[in-house]
This record gives sequence, C-alpha cells and structure tokens, in this order.
Amino acid sequence: MKTKNHRVLCVDDEPSICFAYGKLFESERFGFDICESIEAAHSLLRSNNYFAVISDVRFTGSENEDGVQLVALVREEQPEAKVILVTGYGSEEIKRAAHLLGASHYFEKPVKPSVILDLLDTLHRKLHEQINAESGNALLAPPEATCQ
Repeated sequence: MKTKNHRVLCVDDEPSICFAYGKLFESERFGFDICESIEAAHSLLRSNNYFAVISDVRFTGSENEDGVQLVALVREEQPEAKVILVTGYGSEEIKRAAHLLGASHYFEKPVKPSVILDLLDTLHRKLHEQINAESGNALLAPPEATCQ
C-alpha cells in the first residue's frame, strides 16, 4: 500500500542515475517521483507530499551547488521532509552548508543502493513511530514499519 507518507522525490540531471533510482524504487513500498532539474523538483514539491527528497548537489553545466539550494526549497515547501544529498564533488564546506540549510543526510558518490534503501527504511520507520506516538497508537504500527 502506497500512501503520501511513503513518497520519495529523486532529483538528478543524469538520465542513468534517474533510471537507477526508478529501478531501485519500483519494487519497494515507496511511491516516487523522479525529475532532472531544480525547477521540476520545485513544481513537484508544490503538488505532492514527500517524506524524503534525494538530490544530486551539482547539475550539468553548472559549477554551483544547486542541490544545496534545493534544501532551502524543501524546507520552505515541506519542512518535515528529510533531505538526502548525494554528490561526486563533495567537500567539507558543501557538507556544512547543506546541514546548515537543513539537509538530514549527505553522501559522496558512489553510494550503494542498499545504503539509500536502508536509510529510507529507517526514516520511514521513525516517521510512523512519531505519527503513532502523537496519535496515542504506538502499539498499532503499520506492517511495513516492522519490515527490515
């Protein structure tokens, strides 16, 4: 069962990375959207709810860290969403800036797909624990929250 609390947004301008994310998530319980630009991501953030956003940091044709700026957009549109940045051009400065803007996780490429899935599973489980605790139904966790 896929609900709005299970949705992930992946943002990367490399078609092969987008394809890989699609293959990674199609067999998982997470609904997902994939886009190739910050502009498309911003549009999707306005029209969908995500529990996590995964983004590259640097996009083709740019020496900027556009993905770091995406963190600010996510915080503005969906403050509760977790932001995971993945980069092949990492530095301590970029990592610090990302965390200051509100990124929850930062990885340098290459990142094993299992690492991303394990992280999403953990974030998803924590989200449901929080929702259940707030509603007073901590003993009624959804079945997928207990899967590893």
